Amino acid sequence: SPRAMPVFNLTLPRAVKALLARFPVETLAPGDMLITNDPWLCAGHLFDIAIVSPVFRGGRVVALVGTVGHVADIGGTRDSLRAREIFDEGLQIPPMKIARAGADNEDLFAIITENVRNPEQVVGDIQAFMAANRIGGQRLTAFMDEYGLDDLAALAAIVQDRAEQAMRAAIRAVPDGLYRSQISFSPVDTELKLSLRLTVSGDTIDLDFDAPPQLAIGGVNSTMNYTAAHATYPLKCMLTPGVRGNAGCYRAFTVRAPEGSILNCTRPAAVAARTRTGWYLAPAVFQALAGAAPNAVQSPTGLPVAVNVSGRHADGSIYADHLFMGGGQGGSAGSDGKSGLLYPTSAANTAIEVFEARVPVLVEEKAFMTDSGGPGRRRGGMGQRVRFRKLHDDGLPVLAALFPEGAKAVLPGLAGGSPGALAFAGIRTPDATLLHDCGAGELVTLTRPGEIAEIVFAGGAGYGDPHRRDPAALAADLRDDRISQAAAETIYGAAVLPIADAAE
Repeated sequence: SPRAMPVFNLTLPRAVKALLARFPVETLAPGDMLITNDPWLCAGHLFDIAIVSPVFRGGRVVALVGTVGHVADIGGTRDSLRAREIFDEGLQIPPMKIARAGADNEDLFAIITENVRNPEQVVGDIQAFMAANRIGGQRLTAFMDEYGLDDLAALAAIVQDRAEQAMRAAIRAVPDGLYRSQISFSPVDTELKLSLRLTVSGDTIDLDFDAPPQLAIGGVNSTMNYTAAHATYPLKCMLTPGVRGNAGCYRAFTVRAPEGSILNCTRPAAVAARTRTGWYLAPAVFQALAGAAPNAVQSPTGLPVAVNVSGRHADGSIYADHLFMGGGQGGSAGSDGKSGLLYPTSAANTAIEVFEARVPVLVEEKAFMTDSGGPGRRRGGMGQRVRFRKLHDDGLPVLAALFPEGAKAVLPGLAGGSPGALAFAGIRTPDATLLHDCGAGELVTLTRPGEIAEIVFAGGAGYGDPHRRDPAALAADLRDDRISQAAAETIYGAAVLPIADAAE
């Protein structure tokens, strides 16, 4: 699916294999549906649930249809950076059947309902995944009927083999060699480093990561499934962007990381905030290949953040939802970075109207920030600032997880580009006076409408020497408030036309 989360596309095949190991194909019946959210078998944390269904034609299984989705709540702690182990983080669903021969597993649904804060939404989402699988199976068998296909083995081989051939040809165009990079990041208050040895040899690429030991607290550990997905996705973007993604695209890659490290954690490590580690793998890959493939890499992007908000309504009912937003994309040799992009996911920014309809808060500001995009010949995309407050002065607390991604890490741009503006989160007064700095992240309690929660999404880094930026592009940036006059003169070293003249 071109609209699915990349990590879902890449971890779903692993989840399918794990489910089939527990429930072999020959034991499945029409109407069966398998489920798991095991982070080591699926997409890396408990919020991501996989549902897999056999597709029968002529009395035998001809395919499997799978859906992975992130649910709004899975129980466990609201403060993911304080989790010590997976048991703190919510409901674990081992490989099992959520439907048997078309009948829902009501016992499992009852367990889910009792363990999540907003069961109507979570159960509704799971039922939507199941419906998607049913429709997918119906359309697949209709497709097979239309073309007279008894099975899909030959078609799958052609599709995957051609994708593999395209990838291997693209790899051969990259000079053989050992390429290195090192990334510093701060998923918690302590700075961490991960190193990459990327070897291009003929038509294969090996990615060998060195990383710190898994953390005992914080939930930022990444399972190998998640690490492999985010290490290979940027290579797919670079090398064969025009080929539809499938398993064949990834056969030429191998990924390694030390067992027990933050990139290959072992059970029962906490993993809920694994994006705070896994999303730094793309910058490591791009940095390593910046010299070998300068026209295909991208400077570091200001990473997305989900602001989770939860509490109780006056009638005692529980609410829990999240505001998902993105920062500025990194610049590249061919273009400026986009603003408000949720890379390396493919999600969209949450609609403010939807968020406000689900939780009792008012979003007072959502704005791009001038000078937040990293300077470069190609400028980084702009970061954004969001401010919200309690809607009602009712004495009921609102919990908000403010975990800014990139509050301390300064990732340099490529080819001489500069970093984008840092992320930030805190509490302010209505006149913008800072009351509290959340640092790397904190679960805060809002008790009155006069407390304004603020989160800033980092800007993307620039690509190339800022002094080589096209004067016309600078003038347009100034006109649209992407950069200030002072930045144009002191950083870009250019005397930019006044706004009125540039508009003419």
